[in-house]
Amino acid sequence: MLYIRYIEVGRGCFVRRGADVGKSCVVVDLVDQKHLLVDGPSSGVERKVVRLNQLALTDLKINIPRGCRTKKIRTELAKDGMEAKIAGVSLNRKHVAKAEKAALGDFARFKLRVAKTATNRKIRSTVRKLKKSS
Repeated sequence: MLYIRYIEVGRGCFVRRGADVGKSCVVVDLVDQKHLLVDGPSSGVERKVVRLNQLALTDLKINIPRGCRTKKIRTELAKDGMEAKIAGVSLNRKHVAKAEKAALGDFARFKLRVAKTATNRKIRSTVRKLKKSS
């Protein structure tokens, strides 16, 4: 099977580019091959048309009719417990980690670099020992 995540009404997605970057939304309608009508009442994404290349689709899906109102989307999201599911999606975890790293101060970045160097040094020495023994 070639595609797993089809573009369909009710599909959950993350905004990768634009003003609402990092927020989650739901596909409400397909405008054409490159544009989708999305709405994210729980995350603060207002109902608008977004280009497909600005979104990243997830495996999550809710059952909503095509072109339904924001109130219906809000109730379906609450019924399915989508907020907890969205928090566990890898796209969300990556965005949160990137934001935390960007918020680090100078000394915190230095400590992170020193820890990473120490870890890589241990890995390199272990690999060398394994190469010598074989």
